[in-house]
Amino acid sequence: MPERVSFQTFDGVKIVAEWYPVPTTVGVAVLLHMMPMDRRSWAPLQQVLAKYGIASLALDLRGHGESLETETGQKLDYKNFDDIQHQQCLNDVQSALDWLVNKNYPLDRIMTVGASFGANLALFMLEQEPRLCGAVLLSPGDYRGMDAVEEASYVKPSHCLWAAASEGDDPEAFEAAGKIVEQAAADRKAFVPYKNAGHGIHLFTSDPKLMDALATWMRDSFQLPIQ
Repeated sequence: MPERVSFQTFDGVKIVAEWYPVPTTVGVAVLLHMMPMDRRSWAPLQQVLAKYGIASLALDLRGHGESLETETGQKLDYKNFDDIQHQQCLNDVQSALDWLVNKNYPLDRIMTVGASFGANLALFMLEQEPRLCGAVLLSPGDYRGMDAVEEASYVKPSHCLWAAASEGDDPEAFEAAGKIVEQAAADRKAFVPYKNAGHGIHLFTSDPKLMDALATWMRDSFQLPIQ
């Protein structure tokens, strides 16, 4: 069953997260929400991932949900962030990875999963922590001074990469997702195109089979031999 947990970033922000362990774990997903949502938006996917042996840790990124203050009591609201403060959400993801490593989950069995701005964070973490298994990107793009297409060059052959976006109603994300997968050096990669299916996690609503298909892809990726 899910468990509310918290940990602190190196720059002093208390991050609240939803930890969903599973008895036999093939890997762990770190789930990074889109704005203005929070960790609860991942609850349906967490349930599906658990069926496939994938534990998950869904974060409230700083300024969202319950991650609303620093250790000194400074209040945080993403609506007031500049681009640099948004980019500091990478510290939140790093603290999540440190928390998982302390629970004896190796980085090469952890995958970052993000939607919209969270997708950019998921991809950028492959540069910061190249030992990660890979990343899942729902509607990546150029957000808050973070250009996901430029970051594709940091994807290694050992990484697993999956991206999806919708053509028609979300053309910028669709173009970015296609370019990222095309340019990335990952040996195992996939681009799932949609048409007028929405942005970020709304793709799950448009395609009820997507969560199971994604969980299957992630499970199979985790089970590949470590390179």
